[in-house]
Amino acid sequence: MAKDFKTLVRMRKWALDEKQRQLGEMLGVLGNLEAEKEALEQAVLAEQKIAAENPELAGFAYGGFATAVIAEREAIEKMIAEQEEKIDVFRDEVADAFKEFKTAEIAERNRLEAERAEEDKKEQDELDEIGMRSATRDDGLM
Repeated sequence: MAKDFKTLVRMRKWALDEKQRQLGEMLGVLGNLEAEKEALEQAVLAEQKIAAENPELAGFAYGGFATAVIAEREAIEKMIAEQEEKIDVFRDEVADAFKEFKTAEIAERNRLEAERAEEDKKEQDELDEIGMRSATRDDGLM
């Protein structure tokens, strides 16, 4: 039975570690999307600067660019919102895995403490028996 608890704790720890790794990957995807959005914003600023320097050429090129940027920005923002929603849901799964791990860990600790208490009680009973025998001999009853 002792081995069962140790195995259970190890399995729960592994499941928690796996969930945390997956959450890390999801956060990485979110970070990449936010970086992509920031790069798009920087491209817009650079294009606006070029358009301001050459207003006669900007009328033709900038309009198409602005339309494409708006569509791409909306797509990225939608992906960011979806990823944030997935992360929120997955954080609940990580919390559940943590709860299961801690429950198994506490059960194992309680089992070990109960085992130690039983061993301590047996040892104390043996010492009490030795003490009673010694006291009986000292009183001359034996």
